[in-house]
Amino acid sequence: MTQFTGFTPQTIDFLWELRMNNHKAFMEENRQRYQTVLKEPFDCLTKELIQRIEEIGKGMPRQASISRINRDIRFSKDKSPYRPKRWMVLHDGKQAGTDWKCQPVFYFELTPEAYYTGMGLYDSTPAFLQAYRRKIDADTAAFLRIANGLKRAKELTADGESYKRQMGNGAHAPLVELWYQKKEITISEERPIDELLFSDKLCDHVLAEWKKMVPLFRFLREVSVG
Repeated sequence: MTQFTGFTPQTIDFLWELRMNNHKAFMEENRQRYQTVLKEPFDCLTKELIQRIEEIGKGMPRQASISRINRDIRFSKDKSPYRPKRWMVLHDGKQAGTDWKCQPVFYFELTPEAYYTGMGLYDSTPAFLQAYRRKIDADTAAFLRIANGLKRAKELTADGESYKRQMGNGAHAPLVELWYQKKEITISEERPIDELLFSDKLCDHVLAEWKKMVPLFRFLREVSVG
């Protein structure tokens, strides 16, 4: 596999065209194009991120899962057969099957309009969220330092739904309360399609953004549900 040198404008053209022509005939006609402009560079980026992940801290996850271009449409109202986007997640690989979705992961996602560098949980179960709030209560000052660090990184956004009802007694500082109320825990940077995406510096940028998320990642990984 060659070294990652950046995506190309042809990558984005393909994603737009797939969105507008989401059917088997288009994919069959453009299968080699998909391999060349999307799958191969995305795999190269993933491989480089795995190789360099410990630059942002020791003990980081090194198992990659990459989205498939085909969608599972068996139980979906949307019968579009393909995903006009691609993402990867880095997890520790210790869980069976897709159990990693209940643990914090780092991710990168590419769409026709934008790309995202983030960290969070795919499946924030009620049991995990209860343990998460207990951990905040146990050392609120430590969590406030984490939250302040993320706030200083102004390009990062705390995504995901929050509970509408008050969780706990509401006694925390406003910034801690923002995170305490979370139903889905995700933080990310969104960038429009730009020259960085087409550069060999993209991997450096992704790692730099992930590094800002490491304190929260470690906090979440230490949450004990049992």
